[in-house]
Amino acid sequence: MKVTIIGAGGNIGQRITKEAATRNHELQLVTSKDSRFFGLNNVNIEKAEIFDVNALAEIFKSSDVVISAYAPPLENTDLIIDASKALVAAAKKANVRLIAVGGAGSLKVSEDLLLVDTPEFPAAYKAVAVSHQKALENIYLKESVLNWTNVSPSAYIFEGERTNKFRVAGDYLLANDKGESSISMEDFAVGIMNEVEKPAYSKKRFTIGY
Repeated sequence: MKVTIIGAGGNIGQRITKEAATRNHELQLVTSKDSRFFGLNNVNIEKAEIFDVNALAEIFKSSDVVISAYAPPLENTDLIIDASKALVAAAKKANVRLIAVGGAGSLKVSEDLLLVDTPEFPAAYKAVAVSHQKALENIYLKESVLNWTNVSPSAYIFEGERTNKFRVAGDYLLANDKGESSISMEDFAVGIMNEVEKPAYSKKRFTIGY
């Protein structure tokens, strides 16, 4: 497949890029980094403003799937909402599937309680969690035409190992017997690429965790 990755130079984007490369997909990376940063051969680097629908659509049009690992700046987390609008519009224009990395805060811990609304949720991450929640609820879940998927990590995502041993679920937070909810960036990337190759969550959100 030809896979286009937005934000390929970021922490999660790098892992998705590496995982996609090991599976021998044709890669097109939308990033400010140059090809030497990734250490990969035969990678096409494109530069585009995340809010430029026409430029994105032109880049997307030859792709089989677009994966967005765009992360908004912490000083203006609502940019994820504008970026999501642009990505959805561009993907629709190019008629290509879009898989977007979302946040964990919008996951349910019970029928009537979201993770972001729990007393234990870290205050430092609340703004970005709420912005991701708005993007999911107001853009993705209301989009009926585009083949989209939104992927939430577990509560704690960290730099770790690729174990290929994890679970996936829909709207509920995954946690172990101790109540710990976590996933390595490496295994998060595996779960995303599994969804690329064997779609199971078209027009849905899902989560990946241990």
